[in-house]
Amino acid sequence: MNQAEVKRIVSELLPYIRYHRLEAGDRLPSERDLSTKFNASRNSVREALTALEIMRVVERRPNSGIYLKALGKDTSVDAMVMFSDAGVPLLEEEVSDFLETRRILEIESFRLACQRRTDADIERLVDVIEACERNLEAGKTLAEHDAVFHLALVEAAHNQVYLRLVNSFYLTSRARRKVFFKSMKQSRRSHRDHMELLAALRKRDFEAGEKILQHHLASVGKFWSERLQSDPNEEVV
Repeated sequence: MNQAEVKRIVSELLPYIRYHRLEAGDRLPSERDLSTKFNASRNSVREALTALEIMRVVERRPNSGIYLKALGKDTSVDAMVMFSDAGVPLLEEEVSDFLETRRILEIESFRLACQRRTDADIERLVDVIEACERNLEAGKTLAEHDAVFHLALVEAAHNQVYLRLVNSFYLTSRARRKVFFKSMKQSRRSHRDHMELLAALRKRDFEAGEKILQHHLASVGKFWSERLQSDPNEEVV
């Protein structure tokens, strides 16, 4: 099986679904039609649809066809990452939900990290902070290192499920982070917050860290809220 072709089909099929405004319960074209549309083999199309079925994006109905499922509670987190990789824009309410869930997960992770963090966790975060400082000195943004820092912070909670969930959110926000950190001012502000979070974690001071995280993540929400209000037609990937 040509996995590259399967991945290509998935990456083209998801924007197709959004572009044609297909809704839950709508029938997708047949495997034969999709094969023609995406210039791919029937086997590759079938494999791509199977991947979407596993992630509960579509469902097969015997003797009927393939239908789009509601992209809600039944859709896996992996599907969200897949939509992001395919460049499918998020709706405004989806951006808000992402940010709210991220805030809940990261604050709880910080609480656990204050209880469980090790010296090795602190050393890992110090390394990230130092890498961020080198980037800033070189005039580079924190678009990539921001995620590395936050994931290291979550990793200090020593809960693999939390880490996987938060990582999924960061995988879906790669394009958004480039926009958010386009301003060096924002990069420097985030770096200061990161240093304060590290200091709070060293002291196992959850209350101080929670306040910093609340303010830190609220600034992200404010940024996107203002941006989307100023340009409702902007597509957010």
